[in-house]
Amino acid sequence: MCCSAAVAGRRRDALPDESFFNNTFHGEIGNLIQAHLVQMAVPKPARPMEVPRPPRPWINRDELLDETRRHIDTEPGSPLVITGPSGIGKSALAAMAAEELRDRFSDGQLYIDLENEDMYSAARAVLLRLGEPKDQLADTFGGLLSHYRSATRDRSVLVIVDGAESATEGLHFEPSSGTSRLVVFALGAPPDLAVRRLRMSELSAPAAVEMLLAATTGVEDSTALALVTHYDSYPGTIRRIAGLIRARSHGADQDGDSATSLLDYPATDLLDATYHILSPSAAWLYRLLSVLPGAEFEKSILKVFESPSGASSGAYEELVNAQLVTETRDGWCLVEPSVSRDASRRAELESLPIELLAAMRASLRWYVKRAQLADRAIMGDRLRRAAVPADVDCPPFRDGPEALAWFQANHTALYTAIQMAVLHDWNEEAWALAEAMWAFFNNVSYPEEAERCYQIAVEATTQPVDRARMLLFLGRVRLELAKYRDAEAVLRESHSLAVEADDLELIESSLALLGRTNQYQGRYHEAIEFYTEALRNAQQGEHNRAAALQLLSLGRTHRDLGDLGTAERYFERALAAFTRIKDGRHVLLVETDLAVLKAELGVPGAVEKADQVIGWLRQAGLAKQEAAALERLAAALEGEERRRRLELALEVFERVGSVEARRIRRMLR
Repeated sequence: MCCSAAVAGRRRDALPDESFFNNTFHGEIGNLIQAHLVQMAVPKPARPMEVPRPPRPWINRDELLDETRRHIDTEPGSPLVITGPSGIGKSALAAMAAEELRDRFSDGQLYIDLENEDMYSAARAVLLRLGEPKDQLADTFGGLLSHYRSATRDRSVLVIVDGAESATEGLHFEPSSGTSRLVVFALGAPPDLAVRRLRMSELSAPAAVEMLLAATTGVEDSTALALVTHYDSYPGTIRRIAGLIRARSHGADQDGDSATSLLDYPATDLLDATYHILSPSAAWLYRLLSVLPGAEFEKSILKVFESPSGASSGAYEELVNAQLVTETRDGWCLVEPSVSRDASRRAELESLPIELLAAMRASLRWYVKRAQLADRAIMGDRLRRAAVPADVDCPPFRDGPEALAWFQANHTALYTAIQMAVLHDWNEEAWALAEAMWAFFNNVSYPEEAERCYQIAVEATTQPVDRARMLLFLGRVRLELAKYRDAEAVLRESHSLAVEADDLELIESSLALLGRTNQYQGRYHEAIEFYTEALRNAQQGEHNRAAALQLLSLGRTHRDLGDLGTAERYFERALAAFTRIKDGRHVLLVETDLAVLKAELGVPGAVEKADQVIGWLRQAGLAKQEAAALERLAAALEGEERRRRLELALEVFERVGSVEARRIRRMLR
């Protein structure tokens, strides 16, 4: 390398070499990069409003709501913790507070539900919803929290953490902006926690009676008081009592019972009694909704169901009337958690009739098709094996951002759907859904979940060519997890199956990933052999993007091997190939590799151009690539110039909470 101070000085003082400009920094490439920058960030809503709608009726929590608002308005920087047992109404208070404060925070509201998500996944998910690119996300929980503080520094947001076991869990999500606020709803909190805290208790008897009367019709005050006294005045219990009363009033068979007869039921039987009063079609839908892969579902899925006694819409309205299902936001519904648990128990204890089993499979096919439509909205034209179900209808997506947001909201339910499909030997649906989910896993970092998904999908395939496809996904995820031996094993099996099937695209993909496996393990010569063969296949099949990717991989492998001249030639070819197909993201990445390489070779003007392109990486939000490029550029320099690039790399690694920051600090000592 040319690293002397004299050479470095000439680089800074000399005029840029014009042939270098014309070859790699010409207007077409620069315009393509700049035009594409705005499309590189992870899709995000302009102003997220994530808190669910408040339940109705809202009774006698105004004092607590006023206290919550007062704290948010007058105590900046001080989190508010609200505790209470399950069923006391914490989520209702959270939703009501968010609704009343919807115009208070210019950058919207974030809702983090720790009852349904672990801390690590929640931190990663909220960063993605804030629009932080996948490539920036750290691999550790501490790194994600550092990134979260950075991402919220210049925002004014209300952050509501619900479903926490202990308030200490929710306090991790305190935003760093002085104009933002955090409210945590938890079962409990340590006594020494230095926060403003409020404790929720059950409603007073008069308030509980008022809530029950507001949720029902035709109930006498004395009866309502007797019911509240017999059970308790938790809002959750009152909701169950009201649901049973409403279900009775809706039923055709009234048999003279009044609300007073509810006093004969133990509290644990309220839900059971509600289920038995439902019409056959509503009871059928109740059981079906319980075996959907997620508690929350899109109302449009009801179109695929036809109950034995008629259309599903009437049965659905009966469930809403009985407060077994709640509409949480436009187009979305929630099966009450206690309902879901009860209905799942019934599904285990009672044999599923054939028509219910058929409807269950139809619902899974609905999820498959919805995921396939999302995949196409995000990734456009790519290799796909599974057919799109023609027997179910579901709404399309407007664009990629909407589709990726749908995946983000449903990825856990979709993984559950794959498990359910395998359990019932619906193997075609299982691997088809896994194939569609690659659009999500390729853009959002959930490698552990992705590995589990494709392990299941591999076993669900029945055709060798489909198995080869799922093995490719599994091998790529294992590479991301640094499980190189496991990755190599499944990729070799994939390659063997692809060769037997004479499938050129699968052969090409398996070769490319085997090349990457060897490159990551430092076996550069073996990697070059795989990449070269993959390149020949891509060129033979006129797969222009695949060929460009192999050229890039060959350039990076030769660079890692120390053969900079050969690496430069491959980078130049890759740059031309990506420019022809107008792949702006890869044009930017290759420009960076090429500019830094030319700096290592001592080309006049290359250092300045490398700095410029690294600045474009920063604009694109590609922080990890930015930091890696700065570190490589530093290696080509000496003295203060070297130190300055390393300090910039350190700043980026620290900003995203990367463990690489420690290594850079050691280099700066």
